[in-house]
Amino acid sequence: MSARNRAIAERFEREHSARLPLDPDGIVIGAQPIRLEASRTHAVLLVHGFNDTPQSVSPLALALHAAGWTVVAPLLPGHGRSLRVLAAESRADAWLAYVRQAYTALRASHETVVLSGLSMGAALCTILAAEHPDTPALVLLAPYLGTSWWLDLQLLSAWLAQPFTPYFTGRGGIRSIRDPEARVGALGPGVNTARTLTELRKIAIAAESALPSLCMPTLYLQSREDNRITESAAIRHFAMLRAPVREQRWLTGCGHIITADYCRVEVASQVIEWFGRYAGPADGQKLKGVAGNE
Repeated sequence: MSARNRAIAERFEREHSARLPLDPDGIVIGAQPIRLEASRTHAVLLVHGFNDTPQSVSPLALALHAAGWTVVAPLLPGHGRSLRVLAAESRADAWLAYVRQAYTALRASHETVVLSGLSMGAALCTILAAEHPDTPALVLLAPYLGTSWWLDLQLLSAWLAQPFTPYFTGRGGIRSIRDPEARVGALGPGVNTARTLTELRKIAIAAESALPSLCMPTLYLQSREDNRITESAAIRHFAMLRAPVREQRWLTGCGHIITADYCRVEVASQVIEWFGRYAGPADGQKLKGVAGNE
């Protein structure tokens, strides 16, 4: 790395560490994995999105827990840590291996395990669900599936810029969460590398290919104002589903990160209802209402 590139990298890394300090384990404070124990029989694997942390799905995790579910929301490799770790460890194979391990562990301890994920987390859940057709129910939250001219253009630009800057600022972060309070609390770094975007693309393409093989009841939930996934792309991907029971439902008034934005309470209500309908109520599940995350 040239002296100029090293200086640019160090500037990005200083700004990141100042905005998102790390705990003694090297994890961004507040970005730790979530494990909420409740039901001894019913559990949810809840997976956060690309370049984000479990904090982005914590309102849904808390609501599911209040409804009686045991909830596990792992921190994906390379995420919620320093930029150097992001660049070195954010790899598609590592993400898949990590969620497979988490899912296997939950299935070993709970009779009923359902899947839900946000954005790339939903793509990872799509791949997992295709590998485990006996999964009782699946909820895809603004799933990041396939590729697009915009992502391909971003990738090309990132690789062309790689000799001059190892990091670059992501776009659309402000519009991904419209709620200003929730946006202030977000822990995503807002920084990418050409390699991390390439790994995201791998997962998105693999998940798109897995869509037709899904056979469990599947709920597809997205905002009409999603700033990262167009309505037409969502409709096209939903049409690829062949599950006998499937629904596409639309939200409004929120951005891409629907689990943390203005519509988070509605998201939680619909997820709990779907899982309760197709996987059975968790021990002590509240059949009316969800945890208040307003």
